[in-house]
Amino acid sequence: MQKIESVIGWLAVLLFCYSCKQPLPVDGNLVENQIITANNLRRDFTDPDFLQSVLNDVNCADSAVLCKKIVLAEKYHSADTTEILLIPFTPKGDNYRSSAYSDVAQRFVLINPVYIRDFTLKYTLNDTGSFRPVLELMLLHEMGHFLLRKTGAFDVVSNSPGSGLGQQKDNNQPEYLTSVKKVEMSADSLAIDMVKRKLNPKNRACLDIAFSIERIVPGMQFMLAGRRAIDHFGAPDEGFLHEPSNDHPNLELRITFMNYFLFPGDSLKAMIDNYLYDRTVAPVHRQEFDPKIFQGQEKRPPGQ
Repeated sequence: MQKIESVIGWLAVLLFCYSCKQPLPVDGNLVENQIITANNLRRDFTDPDFLQSVLNDVNCADSAVLCKKIVLAEKYHSADTTEILLIPFTPKGDNYRSSAYSDVAQRFVLINPVYIRDFTLKYTLNDTGSFRPVLELMLLHEMGHFLLRKTGAFDVVSNSPGSGLGQQKDNNQPEYLTSVKKVEMSADSLAIDMVKRKLNPKNRACLDIAFSIERIVPGMQFMLAGRRAIDHFGAPDEGFLHEPSNDHPNLELRITFMNYFLFPGDSLKAMIDNYLYDRTVAPVHRQEFDPKIFQGQEKRPPGQ
């Protein structure tokens, strides 16, 4: 009887070991279809080989701190908690565009290559070679959300004229960096930190992505500031300083911060300080001289 129990015990161990060696089922296409349908999107099938090469660079840059890797649906196992599913998409309809979104709990990232390519053509110095590092920077930002363990907001950007960098608001209303917006900026800073780790002389792996992003960020900041100066030259309203949504900071401000994280210096710090002053303190000061706003008892007409 004891021998039988011993044999049964060994069989159970062997079956357990055998089951551990069985490959996990690849169910990425099923998961992807469910997410695409639930969010009323379309799958972008453009150039999967290019996306895979981008993921190789991003996974190299973030592997030391994240201990997870991003994969496309064809290689995704939902049971493997070290994998993050990347879903390239395009929206249905023309009433909105969005760049990216991370769901930390469900372990997936939505990315809009067409929108990012259009943005790159408009706001970088090198139209032909900039798409890849901009896409990589955005994916590192999304990995920043996983490091923070905080899901980002779905950054819907209106397709209406003049709303690409910030929506027009009454310039008497201050714009503050709320806790929700600071989550996005924290994810930005973590993305830049991953780049700087690879630029460290003691850690020279993944240099291609690090050098590419280091090169692209100053040019983006220059172009965004230049477009603001040209597009709003002489405009009395400073609504372009404000945010395009309630949960994402103005893109010019975000890129300027990232440039500062890469290349700290007094000039960039002064630029950020002035930008924040124009958004927060200056509108309050302007209210003191606005005739539409009650200025106190001494401003009341006699007899009132």
